[in-house]
Amino acid sequence: MAIPKLDHIVILLPVSADPEALLHEAEPFKKDFTLSPGGFHTDKKTQNVLISLADGVYIELIAFTSSSATKDHPWGQGKPTRIIDFACLGHPHHKEVYSEGRPGGRGECKWVVTPPKPEWGVGRIPFWCEDITPRDLRVPKPTEHPCGVNAVKKIIILVESERQQKRLTELYQEIVGAEEIKVGTPSGGDVTIDIRVAENKEERETLVRDSWGIYKVEFDIPGLVLSNSIF
Repeated sequence: MAIPKLDHIVILLPVSADPEALLHEAEPFKKDFTLSPGGFHTDKKTQNVLISLADGVYIELIAFTSSSATKDHPWGQGKPTRIIDFACLGHPHHKEVYSEGRPGGRGECKWVVTPPKPEWGVGRIPFWCEDITPRDLRVPKPTEHPCGVNAVKKIIILVESERQQKRLTELYQEIVGAEEIKVGTPSGGDVTIDIRVAENKEERETLVRDSWGIYKVEFDIPGLVLSNSIF
């Protein structure tokens, strides 16, 4: 089995009815990153702008277009601004923990998203995104960023107990097909998935506020992180 590849990381922004409102909410990210255009998804319930990295991974800054659009959506209970989810490229082989795929799109781009089964919640194991149209239509060409970043190096997932850590670690080992939990990138790099029990007050407070799941993203620039404790 080929190693899964990280496709993108999802950050939920506050409700934004139009592109101008979304760009306003995304303004703080411009200190470190160059924003690329995204657009409205096919159902018009969400829209995005994107941060495209040289390793082929991108960060999706997404917002619901209205409060009513959050109903019945897996991300609808998320608290902006937060890292809420991440996706691997293609479709899962470990189908026991995944639901059926469903179509999605944005403009000319078409894809199939395969989410985890509901009992796994959001942001605990990756969902999957398989392109129907060429990926280049969905993902902007990488641009230079003010901070000089090129690649994602680590995703940290916080859990509540050692028992939970053991269970999730074993599942990830099955998903990636190896004892060391790493995924690839579209450019051939690798990203470590670090599953750990909350270690300090800041992390424990994050668990209380956001529940367990994806918490922090580290990059190839020392000190550059996106973390749910700093939004």
